[in-house]
Amino acid sequence: MPKIFTKTGDKGETGRFDGTRVPKNDPQMEVQGSIDECNSAIGLARSYVEDEQLNGILKSYQSLLLVAGSEVTNVTHDRRLPYISEANITAMEELIDDVEEKLEPLTNFILPAGGKAAAHLHVARAASRKVERRLVSLSEATEANPILLTYFNRLSDTLFVLARYASKLDGINDEVWVNPKNG
Repeated sequence: MPKIFTKTGDKGETGRFDGTRVPKNDPQMEVQGSIDECNSAIGLARSYVEDEQLNGILKSYQSLLLVAGSEVTNVTHDRRLPYISEANITAMEELIDDVEEKLEPLTNFILPAGGKAAAHLHVARAASRKVERRLVSLSEATEANPILLTYFNRLSDTLFVLARYASKLDGINDEVWVNPKNG
């Protein structure tokens, strides 16, 4: 197994899949780093999930986030790598519909809270929104797969619903936002 440190990034550059080197603050690297943050937040949430089905769902999203990260930096469009597809988005929409049937309908804004798993899923949701913002910036500078923007928008919706579901599994009700004006 090769060493974990290569020293090739010590001067602020990193390598892409095609072997080219770019600055670590390159827009593609910013997106990839944000995807990594989202993936790590999901991993942290999983450490608090006791439900095997929910854990499996989150693990599958982590795998897809590795696909998304490689896709962002796959500038040569190497078809040996997998890609995020419309089917991935459709699957999330179906999951949202299934999980929402198990939840009380939302009638108010809720706070990003709940048990430990839920709170961390809300952090992952916010990280997914950050990926979206980075993808918009990237698409303004260079070619980016528009499916990725839709995917991350839907992922944030999915993580929101799964956070609510994790709270329900832990026996914790949604924490309703109270408008300070209404005290």
